[in-house]
Amino acid sequence: MPRNDITVTVRLSGLLRNAYKTAPTARMEQVSLVSDSTMAALLDYYGISYERAHILVVNRQMAALDTVLRDGDDIRILPLAAGG
Repeated sequence: MPRNDITVTVRLSGLLRNAYKTAPTARMEQVSLVSDSTMAALLDYYGISYERAHILVVNRQMAALDTVLRDGDDIRILPLAAGG
C-alpha cells in the first residue's frame, strides 16, 4: 500500500519557538508527516516533551495527544505561559 504524506502548518509559541526546524525566528513552518500521524508524533518530531506542550490546537479547536492530523491542518502548540 503506498504511503500518503500530509502537510500541516505548525505555529509554536513562547519558548517552544526554539524547536522550529527551519529557523528559530520563524513564525510558522510547513511540516510533512506520514498520513494518520497524531499530535504526539508531531511533538516527537520537534523534540518537545508532552509536559511542555500545555495547549494543543488544531484548526482553532482544542486537541489531545491522540488527535489524528489531516492534510492542511493548522496547528498551534503553546507552553503553559507564552508572551507576545
